Amino acid sequence: MGQNELQFEDDKLSVAVKSEGADEIVRAYNAFGWHTVKRYSDEEYSDIVHIDFSRLHRIEGKDRLQLLQVRFEVAVSFLSHAGPYSLVRAVIIGALLALVGVALAVYGGFVVALSTTTVFFASGFAVISAGVIFIVLAIVTANKISATDKQRYGAVSAVLRENIRAILREAAAITGEEKCALKKEL
Repeated sequence: MGQNELQFEDDKLSVAVKSEGADEIVRAYNAFGWHTVKRYSDEEYSDIVHIDFSRLHRIEGKDRLQLLQVRFEVAVSFLSHAGPYSLVRAVIIGALLALVGVALAVYGGFVVALSTTTVFFASGFAVISAGVIFIVLAIVTANKISATDKQRYGAVSAVLRENIRAILREAAAITGEEKCALKKEL
């Protein structure tokens, strides 16, 4: 080994995860050859746990393990972020339509209140009716979008979970950590 080359005995990895998912993450990282060195609570957030891992620097199949680990982390990240946001589109569209409906209803109310003729009075009620229709449309549209997005997220989630299981099986086969990785499926 040359004078400028550094020799590493162990690789280090630190992750921060939600407390309820910490055990699954430990088992998953065990499949990649990582072993827990330290586990401690976050000083600021009570639902976060920090886990420090270590593994030998020179291990068989390391390049493949690193690729699998990146794929695993991307899939887990998508699952953890996509679920809460699956309703956002429905809420935004529903809120915009409802806002239009409320604006029409309020404007119609002003027209009715300030009307001096039956034409203005009738048109005020027509605008109020249009506002109510927009509010009902907002509720129906938001529910349909929510159901569609929930179904779409469910399908994507199922595929990602199966991919995660396949990644962990392959990593465990490389490291020999099969008991740890598949103890509980994600």
